[in-house]
Amino acid sequence: MKEKVKNTIEDVIDIRNKKDAFMIFGVLDENVKAIENELDVNIILRDEMIHLVGEERNVRIAKKVLQHIENMIKKHYSFSVDEIIYAIQHSKGKNFLQNLPETVIITDVKGRNVIPKTFGQRNFIQAIEKNDITFVIGPAGTGKTYLSVAVAVKYLLTGSVMRIILTRPVIEAGEKLGFLPGDIQQKVDPYFRPIYDALYDLLGQEKVYQFIENKTIEIAPLAYMRGRTLNNAFVILDEAQNTTPSQMKMFLTRLGSGSKMVITGDVTQSDLDSVQGESGLHKIKRILKEMEGVSFNYLTSEDVVRHKLVQRIIDAYERIGHDKK
Repeated sequence: MKEKVKNTIEDVIDIRNKKDAFMIFGVLDENVKAIENELDVNIILRDEMIHLVGEERNVRIAKKVLQHIENMIKKHYSFSVDEIIYAIQHSKGKNFLQNLPETVIITDVKGRNVIPKTFGQRNFIQAIEKNDITFVIGPAGTGKTYLSVAVAVKYLLTGSVMRIILTRPVIEAGEKLGFLPGDIQQKVDPYFRPIYDALYDLLGQEKVYQFIENKTIEIAPLAYMRGRTLNNAFVILDEAQNTTPSQMKMFLTRLGSGSKMVITGDVTQSDLDSVQGESGLHKIKRILKEMEGVSFNYLTSEDVVRHKLVQRIIDAYERIGHDKK
């Protein structure tokens, strides 16, 4: 049986501003190389025009992505090779790159735009705007914590809330807290390192210290939330898969007027033991799934924004999980 011959075509893009050609191709042609590797097309700059050769469908996708890149450059918007690859992988009728400039959450202390880098992340950010309680559930590397903190900082700096409260359950793994050096704050600080890192990126250490000192930002274990009413605050519960059902109920009922809550977690990475029972995050999906004002958002390996190997590792573990069923 003869192998079906692919329909190879050539197409061209006439660059509107010839000076943009270098930026379109990227440093050492990294943008074009990413597109060529992903779509198996050849891209050449000749006579101040971009020539594309390959299978018809792939040439069409590559052309669309390159045109979006040209528009991004025209708007003076920075983008990464990873964003180009993602745009290619999800290009069926979805202009991801084209919409990026309109999805900036905040500009960090170094002048970089913080944006959702995948459709899943963008849907999660939009859900926060529309709901008072937003859950985001997904594997490591999908930006759950970082984006949640970024939105919280945006709300604080724009005056939408008066303070940020960041909390997570402290589950002892390996070492008992009592044997760790320092006071209680020093003992629990290592558990909050991802949150501190995000705050430092967004605000700078000096501003973070100032906000913590005057209680504008509060970082504390989940147990410290008991008995409180959290008004005019953006409240984040991180690593919620490590809450018990009673802890989850306690946290959610702290919601006060003018506040928003974001709950992040990965149901596949719970540190609860058999005595503590079912994860509060796992159970709450059944309890609140139809409630107005509450949104559940799910990220997958496609939303991983760390090293590309992280996505493959997550997929490998998921395949093993399915094989056991």
